[in-house]
Amino acid sequence: MIACAKQTSFRLPHKNRGEMPTSAANRRVRPERKTMTGLWIAFMVVFFFEALFYTWSRVQCVNAEVGIDRQTRHHLRLLKSRNTLRIELARLKSPERIETIARTRLGLVMPDAKQTVTLP
Repeated sequence: MIACAKQTSFRLPHKNRGEMPTSAANRRVRPERKTMTGLWIAFMVVFFFEALFYTWSRVQCVNAEVGIDRQTRHHLRLLKSRNTLRIELARLKSPERIETIARTRLGLVMPDAKQTVTLP
């Protein structure tokens, strides 16, 4: 029988293959992870403040809308009040009302032709 020789692959040391030893690779990975962790922390801080600013601005918008609504309702009440006062003013100035008050309360009468004086 013929014996077959077992073939084993021969691997060159890391220096000869152009690869870094594992300790050097670990040294490079850790600073990158720290950098990535730092970037993630910075990203989360920026995201948190952005969310905080968005919430603050939304609250300000809602407060402004409430203020505008309040002022609009106040304006409408003032317009109704103004219209009511104009109607009352027109009623108080009416000649019929003035004549009625002059006759009943003050006892005045319309002047006769003899009581009228014409100025030249």
